[in-house]
Amino acid sequence: MIKVFRRIWQELFSQHNYGFNGKIIIVLTLLIASSMFSQPPPTCEANGNSGFGGAVGEGHFLFTGEFSNPIIFAMTTSGNEINDIFVLYIDTGAPGRNEIDLTVDDDTNDQTIAISNSNAFGNGSIVNFPAGFEASYAVALDMNSGGLWSIPSTGAVGEGELEFVTSVNSTLESNTQSFYEFSFNWEDLGLTSPNEFNFVGLYVSNTAYSSDEGYGEGIAIGTEGSDAITFTGYLTLPGCDAVLSTLAKSFSMITSYYVNGQLFIKGINELAIISVYDLQGRELFRNQYEIQDALPIPLELNNNKLQFIIIESSNKRKVLKVISN
Repeated sequence: MIKVFRRIWQELFSQHNYGFNGKIIIVLTLLIASSMFSQPPPTCEANGNSGFGGAVGEGHFLFTGEFSNPIIFAMTTSGNEINDIFVLYIDTGAPGRNEIDLTVDDDTNDQTIAISNSNAFGNGSIVNFPAGFEASYAVALDMNSGGLWSIPSTGAVGEGELEFVTSVNSTLESNTQSFYEFSFNWEDLGLTSPNEFNFVGLYVSNTAYSSDEGYGEGIAIGTEGSDAITFTGYLTLPGCDAVLSTLAKSFSMITSYYVNGQLFIKGINELAIISVYDLQGRELFRNQYEIQDALPIPLELNNNKLQFIIIESSNKRKVLKVISN
């Protein structure tokens, strides 16, 4: 326990996310949330689209496993029926593919059809990933089963050539479930210790008929069937940080702090969304504000509880961890 607190103390004074409250400066990292409270950070939000009913596009998930196995995704469908296949493409940094084109067509089962966006039923389309993103693994799951597959980095991929790695222990058994989980280990991704990875997500049918629902920026509203899919951004775990593009990332600096019930933001001069989450990932507050650089925003937080303030504008995102006294 002493070692844990020593590690936390070191982390506290090596980070730059500040929450000011009265005379006390509280500097918090996700290490505190994991080591002291064993609770996840704020939710990872989907793209908000609802072409297949919203089970993926209007949903979100919580991620745990930053420091040890297993990696757990706790998903919510926002009360919408889930009747199709959720696909999560993963970039671990290993060589992979920057697109799933018509040379990738594994129609072994429903899951490989979805991953490869197979043309077996005439719905095949090209999935373009953002610059710098190379998919080397994919999760695919529905009510019947779920698994993790590796994706060959080069050459044509035909029937049976997506390599099955492991089951993902999905708890999804009914299309009316509001919540479900799936999990696997870091080693299943070829990583020998907890690290980070990038991801995007799609929601498709077992005939590879695509929808506009997913994770990551770029899927146009109304995308369906064999329409081409072009992602312009991906997300990173742990932390669920969004990367819109190399240019957007370079301009994504936001300075913010919280003091005496007011939120101060520097680096934004436009409309932004301010939201607050608790340790369980529950949204406590959300509102839009026209931000004027450094102009304070009144914001009441629950006292003596760790909360996450998320600031999002058109190309910037900041997570501020605060305990209000």
